Amino acid sequence: MASPINAFAAETAGDPAAPMLFFMHGWPDDASLWRKQFAALSEQFYCVAVTMPNFGESARKVGGHDFPQLVEGLAATLRQHQKDGQAVTLVTHDWGAYLGYMLQRRYPELVARMVALDIGGHARPNNSKEAVFTMAYQWALVLCWWVGGVLPPLGNLMSRGVGKWVRVPRRQRATMKSRQCYPYFYFWRGMFFSRWKSSLLGFYKPGCPVYFMYGKRKPVMFHSERWLKLVEETGGRNEAVDGGGHWFMETHPEIVNRAIAEWCTAQGIAQA
Repeated sequence: MASPINAFAAETAGDPAAPMLFFMHGWPDDASLWRKQFAALSEQFYCVAVTMPNFGESARKVGGHDFPQLVEGLAATLRQHQKDGQAVTLVTHDWGAYLGYMLQRRYPELVARMVALDIGGHARPNNSKEAVFTMAYQWALVLCWWVGGVLPPLGNLMSRGVGKWVRVPRRQRATMKSRQCYPYFYFWRGMFFSRWKSSLLGFYKPGCPVYFMYGKRKPVMFHSERWLKLVEETGGRNEAVDGGGHWFMETHPEIVNRAIAEWCTAQGIAQA
């Protein structure tokens, strides 16, 4: 039997008695991604931002964790901070959104609603150019992960090169490491080998209301039109951020902060 996954490192702000917002980052970020949301929302909400293994100053596991393990660690972290077993609001981005969907499906009693940024529950390239771009940078990051397991300095250098190519903000790029690329390895392993297919999200239909926000200024959209319809059909809403790229919570924080606060109010969440 596999050993249980411990709770992950997390940063908190606000009154623990207030409604909880549980923030989940993606690649190549950590809890500091949400610093502008913490500054604006911690007077109204109890803000908890997790840092996943191998990111930031978190615990390091050479191979990282597969998605089911990450979901268990996230659930343990959420339970560690939630009040009286109350379901919480997830605020997610990138791989954090992918894992948020998995967390909600695995433990629906933990998640009341979601604000998901830029990554839909499923995506389909609009054309061959988008498909080639997506596969190229993701397979490049898998290579970085593999090289970094043998020669860490070279793997880190390669990761930062790929990060520059896909326009990772300079703040994050300065501390990028190849060991952060493991989600790409586990994703493509599941895509290529049926043995691990069940570890992936697959088709996801929202099991709670989702406020899906996405930047319009990107080479690839990480969602499908079908996803947008599913969001609306299940009680959620969609918003496109004009001029926003992939990291629009940093470049357009006022829009994101307003959306989170208004969404919670519309969902009947009493603010502190």
